Amino acid sequence: MTRSFVAEMNISHADLPLTPTIRTLEDVDLTAESQPLRSSDRAGPIMFYSVSNCSFPAFESALEDDHTVDDWDVTMEFSDRRAYQIYLSSAAKFTTPEIADLGLRVLSIRNTDRGWHLRLHAPDRERLGDYWQFCREEGIRWDLVKLYSTGPKAQSIYDDAEIPLTDRQREVARTAARMGYYEPEGASAAAVADELGISQSTLSTHLRRIMAKVFRHLFDG
Repeated sequence: MTRSFVAEMNISHADLPLTPTIRTLEDVDLTAESQPLRSSDRAGPIMFYSVSNCSFPAFESALEDDHTVDDWDVTMEFSDRRAYQIYLSSAAKFTTPEIADLGLRVLSIRNTDRGWHLRLHAPDRERLGDYWQFCREEGIRWDLVKLYSTGPKAQSIYDDAEIPLTDRQREVARTAARMGYYEPEGASAAAVADELGISQSTLSTHLRRIMAKVFRHLFDG
């Protein structure tokens, strides 16, 4: 069996489908049951979601104020769960077309408290790196949760594992993450450098070396 990889990651951006609704409701459970489907009479695509662990009137009220949603229908209804057909607006931002173009396969999509948790199957780690780069260019936060190989010698490659950073590099990485440097609306390089008491050029050097170690650990070999 050819060795391939499964990655679990969290992605977040205010324009990803239903993200405003997710951020409005606490504890709602959403699972995407389809990939985006195009409709001849709609500007945006259609997706199907399974919804549970929430007040359905509250969920539908949140949809009313969600700029990524044009309309919806309830397609199935149970005591504790409903299936919704969601008509997404042209303002919704998608990463699934890029996922398909890169030859990655979606295994599951469910919500987190701020966005979406994806499980993707990849024929090699380089394509996951390409997807990370795409998200970065689009201003989408991308946090790897777990990476493991499949095949005869399946093994965990990354599971919040220790990456060989120096104590100073770890301090820089934690400070940058805490201040939201990697988020589109987070702290600037100048603010992070000031917090650490270093120059922006020194910060840039630290971050380049940190990311080089992270990507060697995750995507080389």
